[in-house]
Formats: sequence, structure tokens, C-alpha cells
Amino acid sequence: MLKKNETLSKKERSIEKKEDGRVVYTKMRIRSAYYELLQEMDAEKVTVTAICKQAEINRATFYKHYLDVEDLKDKLQEEAIKSLSKGMDDCNASATDLITNILTFLKKDAEFHPVVNSFSDTTSSFSKKISMMIYENFSKYLDPKLPNMSPEEKGLIFAYVAAGSAGIIDYWMNTNCKEKEEVIAEKIQRLTSSTIQNLSLK
Repeated sequence: MLKKNETLSKKERSIEKKEDGRVVYTKMRIRSAYYELLQEMDAEKVTVTAICKQAEINRATFYKHYLDVEDLKDKLQEEAIKSLSKGMDDCNASATDLITNILTFLKKDAEFHPVVNSFSDTTSSFSKKISMMIYENFSKYLDPKLPNMSPEEKGLIFAYVAAGSAGIIDYWMNTNCKEKEEVIAEKIQRLTSSTIQNLSLK
């Protein structure tokens, strides 16, 4: 009886594995279709119908995985942020190195994943997610430098620095990443240090 249950369990696992494989493949087709359409038209003009036609799937298949085009875009952005965040978590570098890594990721990923280009829209959700990630990571470096400030005051400063850094990155991407990542990272670090120093003197 035990062996029979074990055999059944193996079959179930095999079925689940095949289903997972099909899901991964379907999502890949949907995402590839979305990327291809972004090369041909503005993001706001991409529809579920267009994606389904490009991916050669029906609408029901699309809706099994995503609520709508915005949900698809949001999921892609979340994956990009997770990938970048993981790289940051594994990095014990300085604040300058941290920003350099973010810039390198965005520049590299923008070449292959058009959804990253949405960062150039300062009102986009991706821009806000990047700002939040900068906030969370920069706060680790800045907190020890502001020992006499209250949590509320620190929060304001961290938010200011994060938003300013995101604005510089936004400008950098809008100007086709002309300057090297290290140069931009150094400028952000200098502006951040200057801000902290001026506040510390008050």
C-alpha cells in the first residue's frame, strides 16, 4: 500500500512539473510578445488583444496569468526590482558602489527589457520602486552619520536623498546614459555627502 502511494506521489509530481513547464513557457511567450510590441508602439497603446495575437494565444490563456496589461507590466517591474535587490543584498560595498550597481543594471537591462525604460517616466510605478529601493539601501549608510537626529528627521532626509538620486538617474537615462555609471554614482555620493554635512552643522 505504501509503495502504491509513493508511486502515485511520483506521478503527481511529474504532472505538476509538466504543468509548471507549460506555465513558464506560456508566460515567456506573453512577455516576449509584450516586449516586441513595445518596440513597435507606445506602451499605452499595447492591448491584451494585441499581445494575444502576437503570442498566438487566446485571451483566456492570458487572463489565467495576468489581470490586464498593467498587471503584466507591474509583474515585470517587480521581477526587475527583485533581481536588482538581490544583487544589492549580496553586495557589501560602499554607497557609491551601490549606486554604480543600480546604474549598471538599469543600463544593461534597458537594452534587453523595454519595460525598464518606463523609469524615464518620473510618474511611473517603476520609478517609485527604484526610489524606494534607494531609500531602503541608502538609509543603512546614512543612519550612522546622523546620530543626533530623531527617526522622523532621518526619514525626511532619507526620502530627500532617495528622490534626488532617482531624479539624477532619470535624467541620466533620458540622456542616453552618456556619462559612465561610476561618474554619475560619484556625483550622487558627493551631493549626498554635502547634504548630510550641511545638516550636521545646523
